[in-house]
Amino acid sequence: MLAQRVVERTSDRLLAASVMAIAEQVSARDGRATVRLSPWSLGLLDGPERDAVFYGVRQEGRLVTGYGELPQLPKARVDAVVFGNGRMFGMPVRLAETMVEVPGLQAPVSVVVAQSLDSRRASVRELLLGLIALPVCLVGGAALLIWPATVWSLRPLQQLAAELTRRSQELRANYAPASVVGVPVEVAPVVGAYNGLLATLERSATGLARFAADASHQLRTPLSVITANLALLSGGRLRQGEAAALVRDSRDASARLHVVLSQLLALARAESTAVAGSADVAPAVRQAAVEVMGAHPRSEVRVRDDAAAARVRGDPVLVAEMFRNLLSNAAVYGGGMIFAWLRPMPDGRVAVTIWDRGPGMPPAELERLAERFYRGAGAEGTLGAGLGMAVVQTLADAFGAELTVRNRPRRGLAVQLVFQPA
Repeated sequence: MLAQRVVERTSDRLLAASVMAIAEQVSARDGRATVRLSPWSLGLLDGPERDAVFYGVRQEGRLVTGYGELPQLPKARVDAVVFGNGRMFGMPVRLAETMVEVPGLQAPVSVVVAQSLDSRRASVRELLLGLIALPVCLVGGAALLIWPATVWSLRPLQQLAAELTRRSQELRANYAPASVVGVPVEVAPVVGAYNGLLATLERSATGLARFAADASHQLRTPLSVITANLALLSGGRLRQGEAAALVRDSRDASARLHVVLSQLLALARAESTAVAGSADVAPAVRQAAVEVMGAHPRSEVRVRDDAAAARVRGDPVLVAEMFRNLLSNAAVYGGGMIFAWLRPMPDGRVAVTIWDRGPGMPPAELERLAERFYRGAGAEGTLGAGLGMAVVQTLADAFGAELTVRNRPRRGLAVQLVFQPA
């Protein structure tokens, strides 16, 4: 319809121009109309299809020149061109007619021009070919390219799937992040999330492997002591004093075994934990203080709470475990009076400071205090495994807290934890 409308409008303008060109050449002589027809008047309608062109000039129904068989349009008027369809010698034609007033003539003169429709039909076919054939070819070409384009675009995903399949068949787990090079941007967030999951799994697996290695190393000695003592006791050839000494030695090894196992479990939980929930600082400190004073009757913990029931980021059980380790260390190495001060900071964080009146630690040992299984010179004869501060440091990193350890100016060791607000 669009092509037909464009062709009709353009062709009618040429037909109207031809009619007006003939009308301008009409004149009067002795009361009769005459026409001096110029070749270019009909040459406007010349085209590659060589259409048949007919014209006719009439004065009051009398043919002046042209073809008398040309039909006249009923709505023709002066100084306007009207169009219509008709037939000429059996062929369809397009008609254009106008009426022109000529000085010296009483009635207006009629000018009619007709043109066959071959050029119009050829123009419509050409437009249709341009408007339809080209888009059809483009769509067809795009359809042919869909499959290779899909295969090409999915190739990085196929390579990623092959790489992950190869990893799954390896005897040893491989937690290296998957490569995102060449991966479509739509899938890149999924691969990134998968890499995050791999990192979490690697952290858990590493913690489990480290726990197994540490447990096998730290538990071997007390278990060997208990086993050897039981073997000696079962022989029945020991004197009473020797048997009592073996029982005390086994009891100490069992207590050490309990402490080491508890700290290893706490460290494993600290390494695999994620920031979740919130904890009320004051109850956690007071609970840890009660437990430590029960385990160490010679120590007393005094708590000063200026934080006004502040809540911090972290798991409540693990936050209490941090304070329990710090207070236990203060009771074992400092003894006597232990102080804990809870106070808010200007930026909204909460600081918990724990200090004792013990001998403190040399500066060189302070730097290694958070190392796993590190025990200072003053740790001889204690049941600890050197994991308490490692647990505190690991949990502080997980909760986004800051841990600082320093010797007090006069006497004792001060440990400060600064927690993020919940």
